[in-house]
Amino acid sequence: MKGLPLVNKLLFVILILSALLKFQLNATTIFGFVKDKESGEPLYLVNIWIKGTSIGTTSNEKGYYVLTDIPTGKQIVVFSYIGYQPLKQKFNFKSNEEIRFDVSLKPSLLTAEKIVTTAKREDNIKEIKPGQVTLNARQIRYLPQIAEPDLFRTLQMLPGVATLSDFSAGLYIRGGSPDQNLILLDQIDVYNPNHLFGFFSTFNADALKSVELLKGGFPAQFGGRLSSVLNVQNKDGNRQRFGGLGRISLISSSLTLEGPWSHGSWMLSGRRTYLELVAKLLDLDLPYYFYDSHGKVNFDLDKNNRATLSFYLGDDKLDLSNSGININLLWGNRTFSANWMHLFSGQLYSNFVVAASRFRSRTKVDFDNVAFGLFNRIDDLSVKGMLTYAPGIKHTIDLGMEVKYLIFQLNNLIVDEEYKNEYHGIYSAFYLQDNIKLNALTALQPGLRISYYSKGNYFRLEPRVALRRFLSRDVQFTLAYGKYFQYLNLVQRGGLSFADIWFPVDQTFKPGHADHFILGLKYDVLENLSIDMEAYYKKYFNVAEYREFRSADESLENQTAAQNFLPGKGHAYGIDLLLKNNVWLFNGWLGYSLAWTKRKTENYNFGLEYYPTFDRRHTVTLVQNFNFWKNWKFNLAYKYGSGQPFTQPTARFAALTPDGRLYYYPLYGRKNMYRLPNYHRLDIGLFKQWTILGLPVEFYVQVINVFDHKNVWFRKFNTQDNPATIDDQEMLPRLPTFGFSFKF
Repeated sequence: MKGLPLVNKLLFVILILSALLKFQLNATTIFGFVKDKESGEPLYLVNIWIKGTSIGTTSNEKGYYVLTDIPTGKQIVVFSYIGYQPLKQKFNFKSNEEIRFDVSLKPSLLTAEKIVTTAKREDNIKEIKPGQVTLNARQIRYLPQIAEPDLFRTLQMLPGVATLSDFSAGLYIRGGSPDQNLILLDQIDVYNPNHLFGFFSTFNADALKSVELLKGGFPAQFGGRLSSVLNVQNKDGNRQRFGGLGRISLISSSLTLEGPWSHGSWMLSGRRTYLELVAKLLDLDLPYYFYDSHGKVNFDLDKNNRATLSFYLGDDKLDLSNSGININLLWGNRTFSANWMHLFSGQLYSNFVVAASRFRSRTKVDFDNVAFGLFNRIDDLSVKGMLTYAPGIKHTIDLGMEVKYLIFQLNNLIVDEEYKNEYHGIYSAFYLQDNIKLNALTALQPGLRISYYSKGNYFRLEPRVALRRFLSRDVQFTLAYGKYFQYLNLVQRGGLSFADIWFPVDQTFKPGHADHFILGLKYDVLENLSIDMEAYYKKYFNVAEYREFRSADESLENQTAAQNFLPGKGHAYGIDLLLKNNVWLFNGWLGYSLAWTKRKTENYNFGLEYYPTFDRRHTVTLVQNFNFWKNWKFNLAYKYGSGQPFTQPTARFAALTPDGRLYYYPLYGRKNMYRLPNYHRLDIGLFKQWTILGLPVEFYVQVINVFDHKNVWFRKFNTQDNPATIDDQEMLPRLPTFGFSFKF
């Protein structure tokens, strides 16, 4: 518990700074909150600026905005957000005046269903986030999906986000593995966000308000991971009226309810599969299902204080008994967060979070009265404090702290004997960042994050810096650098998410470390057409590779990180291109990635460099929505990927089995020296809206892999044949799906 005094110190610093800053604010300021007029939901990343000036900003996750150092006299403040009618409000500002102006934006009937978010020159120069992509629930729903909308499947259609197969929802972002992604749901970590053995992601799209993906170079506010940040926010709930959304697909049903109450709003969403019932109809025995639920309650305490309680529950369960063999699998997540937002003044915003997260997985197999099993659990108790101070037009200062108390459990059951491992650690961090406006065209964002992990007494400095420069009204470039550390690693077994095992670093294995370098260019060609390009280079140090082979005398109790992982290094580099369009009746994007990822691990692959399985040289994605009639929508999603690396046998050797037969075993050479065939898949969907019994109802039909392309999942070699024969295991065939949703 050595880290607890640091918690008190960080909280003390924040409170003292809050008190001091509260009495030092003195500038002409306008501030407030932006929300949806129909639902009362806070709106994230709304563009706000003073017309005819370079003074601008965006709203944060709570809808809060602030503009300072406003010229006195008559000014027009503009509020603009894609899918909503813009608002222009006239003010006559006086010297050192502070005005609170809360805004309700009305959804636009013409653009409410469009998928692409674009921003003009006036958007903001306050915050720099390289590799940022934002989505909302509507955008996720209107992409062709396998059976039902899925967040991770949507993200896999973005340049820079690779995938292993049709059966994996894992996110491999710019050369990073899934455990290197920081995934947050309402400010708390989610450690294993997968359902159906990794086929679907955890999050129910209908319960989500906003999704922000930062593919690299993320600011000092975030830490603890090497690759990226996925920041997910649950819906707050409708503050105006009670309503709901139901959905029925081939594999599951879901229902989302929301509404107001006397002091705010609430939202509750649940989803459950019925695969076991479908299997029975097909005369199959598959006693498996998953469920999840999201919930949120908002308390509007007064105009300067708001509180939120949020939770997530989800599990996957399989209980199979057949021919004397019993297989029991269980894995899932629990999260809870309590959030308090307080305005000290228009220029000083604060947000405090107390949260808890638990991931657990249990695998147990019984046969002939012999049991084998594996149990893994993470308990994460977190406290966070964040302040945003806007002293003037040239500065916006962010500072905060984060403390986690972590408990890891790893138990092995072998022939009815259990081997237990338990680890405790404290992760703490403090960050400070300044968003500096050098002039009307240039912004600089220096930041520093200081992190500490008690198991090993690791103390690390993580500098971050980003620069953005407008070359013209429609062209801007970005430079960014960041240093990142990670204090836990994931053992991935056979690509099945339920078998993933989290293990912390300790005195025997140093934390992973990555340096990010990013150069970006954005060009708004037309009002509804833009091009984003980012070149990146990432250098990895002490990246973990799972030790597949152990000595026979190694104990399964009191294991160290060095027993489970081998240290290595690597690098990833490439270019991501994204062309976004919203022209005529078409909206969507075209993406392209050119990427290289290489690693080298001690005592692994003969000490030679190798390509990880998720390395893809070329990836092309195309997403388009076509609103060709008032109540009809057509969409398509196409993805091409060059072949992934795999390890091919180079020879075979013969050995006698115990019963005296001659058996040929494959002899493998260097890791991942060969490539599978290229990947192609086209999906299409058709949506039609009706009104039935006074309720809006939407039916959809989708076809996955329209051309029935035989994409190879993995390749097996039958070494018993002479010569050896190849057996390719294929991914999804042509697969039609359908379903419907209804609102009330």
